[in-house]
Parts: sequence; structure tokens; C-alpha cells
Amino acid sequence: MQGLHVPPWSGRRRQEALATVKAKGRRAKSPCCICDQGIDYSLEYPHPQSCSVQHIKSRKRYPGLTWDPSNWAPAHLDCNKGAGLEPLQGLGLTSNDW
Repeated sequence: MQGLHVPPWSGRRRQEALATVKAKGRRAKSPCCICDQGIDYSLEYPHPQSCSVQHIKSRKRYPGLTWDPSNWAPAHLDCNKGAGLEPLQGLGLTSNDW
């Protein structure tokens, strides 16, 4: 994407994004968007079961959505591998006719 500058996922903005996801997840009692198990929102990084920000659409493929709160979901730190969730939302078409 030429001309698009997306600030890196770091620093104060990242901390604020995590705080937003944690507060929203705590209020809604949202489970991990990957494993669907409960999240203990009181746990702090680097605890593997602490809350992290999962980008529903990956930052690599959709850099323009990196800082869009509608693209954030709570996930356990150890579940969040940074690939985005779009592959989990449907397999799509196969490459061959089976």
C-alpha cells in the first residue's frame, strides 16, 4: 500500500489499546477469541494466560486496520500467535476440485 503510513504496534498506543480491550472484555466477560475459554483479566503480561490484543484481520495483510478498535479482540497471550483470525472464519474455496 503505497503512501500508507501505519505507526508500529508499540509504545503508549499499544498499551492504551490493550487497556481498551481488557476493559471492554472484562465488562462483557468475553472469552478468548481463539480458544473460547475464559480470560482472567486481572493477570498481567508476561503471564501466558493474560489478556492480549488479537487483530481479527492480520496487521500484515491489513495494515490499515492495525489501530482500528473494531479489529481488536481479547485473546490469551499464549493463544495469540499474530496471524489474525480471518482463516478461522471459514476455509473458503479449495484449490482443486475434489
